Amino acid sequence: MRIRVLGCYGGNVPNHGMTSFLVNGSVCLDAGWVSGALSLREQEKVKDVVISHSHLDHTCSLPFLIDNNFSAPGFELRIYAIPEVIGSMRDHLFNNHTWPDFTCLPNDLSPVLKLIEVPPEEPFRVNGITLRAIRVSHIVPTTGFLVEDKTGAIAYSSDTGPTERFWEIVNRTRNLKAVITETSFPNELQDLANVSGHMTPQTLGRELRKLKRDVPVYLYGAKPRHLARIRRQVRTLKRKRLIFLTQGRTYRF
Repeated sequence: MRIRVLGCYGGNVPNHGMTSFLVNGSVCLDAGWVSGALSLREQEKVKDVVISHSHLDHTCSLPFLIDNNFSAPGFELRIYAIPEVIGSMRDHLFNNHTWPDFTCLPNDLSPVLKLIEVPPEEPFRVNGITLRAIRVSHIVPTTGFLVEDKTGAIAYSSDTGPTERFWEIVNRTRNLKAVITETSFPNELQDLANVSGHMTPQTLGRELRKLKRDVPVYLYGAKPRHLARIRRQVRTLKRKRLIFLTQGRTYRF
């Protein structure tokens, strides 16, 4: 499996806080920075996007991905998410006020955008990849995803505070290659992390005790203002194979 980091807090370009990953060159896992990171030719290949939750840093490039490629021959974008997230995008994003409702354009019979609801924890297939949405603990309905292809599986928590079900499923996953999770605030801002549904290095350390598999853990989400402090505090966890993702890099699992 190939995962290209299109956007993430805590990487080598800390002012780009929009989260998105490109899996095997064609499927996007969240869409905070797809249109900004990919060329027009690369964007045309993205026909499937899996969304963890409705916050703008995970969805804000969707309108521009569609707008950039609306007239490309045969372009159609399919967005997959749990029902609450699909409902939020219908009501607040593709609503003809914030952005045109592309589920009706160019017409109802052949729309350029399809919003597809996926039930939590039920596997679904997208372009050779099997995914499962797993609810996590954020301030809006949010899921992480288990992402599997013929070479192995990775688990992506998306934005979350301390959670349980995600780790239960991760620990049962065969051929698990890696976990991607977050740490957004330094320990000094633990109260803010708690109310916003995020993690600090100290809560990350407690969460990783739930992980029973010996796999590397990749981190994203560190707020730019606190990045250096978060990095120092993560180092004090003294956990092997705990790695900050690098924006623009492709990881192979």
